[in-house]
Amino acid sequence: MSKKNRAWIPVWAIIIASVLIAFEYGKVPPAAPNMMEVLGISYTTQGLMMTMFSIAAVVMALFGGALMDRFGARKVVSIALLVSIVGNVAGLFWTSDLGILVTRVLEGCGYGAAMTAGPGIIAMWYEPKKRGLANGVWGANVGFAMMIVTLSATPIMENGNWTGMWVFGLIGAVLAFLLVVVCVKAPAESERKDLEESAGVKEDPEKHGVLWGYLAPLSLLSAVMFFLVGGSTDAFNSFTIPFLSVENGWTEGAANLCATIAAAGMLVGGTAMGLVLARTKDKGLLLFVDMLVCAIGLFLWFNLDIGVVGTYVIAFVLGCFLGAAPTVFFAMAPEVARSPKTVGAATAVVVLGQNGGTLAVPAIVGMILDSAGYGAAAMTMGALSLAACAICLLVFRRIYNKSIRSTRE
Repeated sequence: MSKKNRAWIPVWAIIIASVLIAFEYGKVPPAAPNMMEVLGISYTTQGLMMTMFSIAAVVMALFGGALMDRFGARKVVSIALLVSIVGNVAGLFWTSDLGILVTRVLEGCGYGAAMTAGPGIIAMWYEPKKRGLANGVWGANVGFAMMIVTLSATPIMENGNWTGMWVFGLIGAVLAFLLVVVCVKAPAESERKDLEESAGVKEDPEKHGVLWGYLAPLSLLSAVMFFLVGGSTDAFNSFTIPFLSVENGWTEGAANLCATIAAAGMLVGGTAMGLVLARTKDKGLLLFVDMLVCAIGLFLWFNLDIGVVGTYVIAFVLGCFLGAAPTVFFAMAPEVARSPKTVGAATAVVVLGQNGGTLAVPAIVGMILDSAGYGAAAMTMGALSLAACAICLLVFRRIYNKSIRSTRE
């Protein structure tokens, strides 16, 4: 098999592994009602189960990025996935509130490591013009995992209890571990496709401290934008079903279907953006336009009352644009690193922004919902996304274009 033909093996292995380990993220909501009944967990504990998982992913991304730059992605991700497997098994037996939260921390390690490794592995094996499909699917990996978990949860819960979802997550983690150990590797240094494209200066990172790779200006700006628009997307996902069922009086089935349609839009948008991005010179402008549409849609979403079919159409279209933004952030992470040897650190910062938004924005929107209603929540989500647009247009795009011109010269 030629070297060119071998490239798809490690790239698609890490993509599929990221989908499989994301089962650990999505297994909690379907299992939570039964856990409350059987184990007596509170709503607070239920919320903390997601929070502790995300915190672990953030910490793993920060430390894992530097470790991957030094020791390689396969070693670091394999160990982190093994920790997730241990946490999942322990979670089946250690069912006190403390035990549940501790095991959720362990489960988050593999997720954070896989999400940090993916963009760098794609960039190593594929030159920019050939990354379109891989980057597009990568940007939609969590949405894809959530759809699989949601579709699988109904038969699992109808024929068992919450432990069925934990076994489902365990199977995903084991398969992800095997894929990474067997298939994921870096190309030889002379064959890497990302050595000449970083937008940063061409300095040896060993001349600087550990933080040098993390403090790349474009990575930090990407993280802030991802925090704002990605967090608003999480709020959209969190509160759409209650908005439709409680506020608008939809049946639970119709509300769930709308959320599924929006998730399908995110998959389509993320994949399509990967193909478009690979053929676009002004990537900063493309990101700005996408986030602007997201902002407009989020301003309007919680004010809609246009009937079931019309709402389904808007949900799909808005989902396309919301799903496209993560593809851009992840695809550009290797390009905005300070050097090819700090891609892991740069990607870790982007992942930090993503998970930080997941932690903070839905909670803020929830508090606004309790105090001021859905109209105020829509204003908040739209305003945060609009702030990301301003950062992109006024700061990020200018620095990025200048850096790209400097690199080419």
